Amino acid sequence: MSEQYFTKRQNNLRALFSQENLDGILVTNLTHIRYLCGFTGSAGSLLITHDKCEFITDGRYTFQSKNEVKGANITISSDPHFNVIKKENLLPSNLKIAFDSNNVSHQIYNQLKDIFSSISWEGTSGYVESLAMIKDEKEIDAIKTAVEITDQAFAEVFPMIKIGVKEKEIANQLSFLYRKYGDADADAFSPIVGSGIHSAMPHQRPTDKKIEPGELVVIDSGAKYAGYHADMTRTVATKGYSEKQKEIYNIVLEAQLKSIDGIKSNISCKEIDSIARDHITNAGYGKYFDHGLGHSLGLEIHENPRFSKVSKDILQSNHVMTVEPGIYLEDIGGVRIEDDIVVQDNGCEVLNKTQKDFTVIS
Repeated sequence: MSEQYFTKRQNNLRALFSQENLDGILVTNLTHIRYLCGFTGSAGSLLITHDKCEFITDGRYTFQSKNEVKGANITISSDPHFNVIKKENLLPSNLKIAFDSNNVSHQIYNQLKDIFSSISWEGTSGYVESLAMIKDEKEIDAIKTAVEITDQAFAEVFPMIKIGVKEKEIANQLSFLYRKYGDADADAFSPIVGSGIHSAMPHQRPTDKKIEPGELVVIDSGAKYAGYHADMTRTVATKGYSEKQKEIYNIVLEAQLKSIDGIKSNISCKEIDSIARDHITNAGYGKYFDHGLGHSLGLEIHENPRFSKVSKDILQSNHVMTVEPGIYLEDIGGVRIEDDIVVQDNGCEVLNKTQKDFTVIS
């Protein structure tokens, strides 16, 4: 991506902190740094003022930062980053500089005050997150590719989902394929595979438990491509399933399809959550759907806005969201069905192509 691409993002951030009469912001969250200048390494700081953008890292990333960092002056030093800022006089005296309270500990805050006694440090939150909520064309293309890889990997793994196969075996194969086809260093998150009573645990970690007859199997996973995440959940049943298991599957699927039909820009996230929640509640299972309907995703797997019953967010075009209702019954098992969608002016685009019909495996 070009220097102009990242300079535009930096200028958007400048507009935000200027509204609060701030002179700059110190960015230490590595995902935010990637969003603002392109750096993908594991150590860096970014200082943005009205007229400067300074990136600091150490000698391990000399060549990487030269190739990746756009729109910022680069300083390579083995000294602590705050000392570099002071030594190089990157912060003139008597400025008001923001930092993200969610990413700076009290100890580090005290260090900032001690090292820069003439600087007024202002705790803020949500600046970069608010900019990242609306995805641009390049970001949406990356997410679409991550979703395509997710669909492809699930199709390849599906034949191994059988009675007698361990949860861990399915999860490990998904991770392998995501790293093969997507970002080689990681999949979007550790896959969730839960069978039987484990399927009623929304964030079940895969175990050595084998899939058995008459069970529901929940598989929640996703690929990552160019740093951008996908997130898909499918639930299948094994031979010998009960009518109750099929019933809750169909209720969840209907809830998901209804909520997707309601999505478009300028609709509240709370209203979309209510579509699915009301459907499940009216079917008698409201207390068994106890998480939000979905969340945004991008460079992070969980971003704002979110579909929830307490959300105050309003959907806008190019928000990328998950839609993932569920029902979880301790003795019966759980069902969750999840797709990634792109909000549009008059509807939404469902990115996942993996089918969602009730499927029985042997």
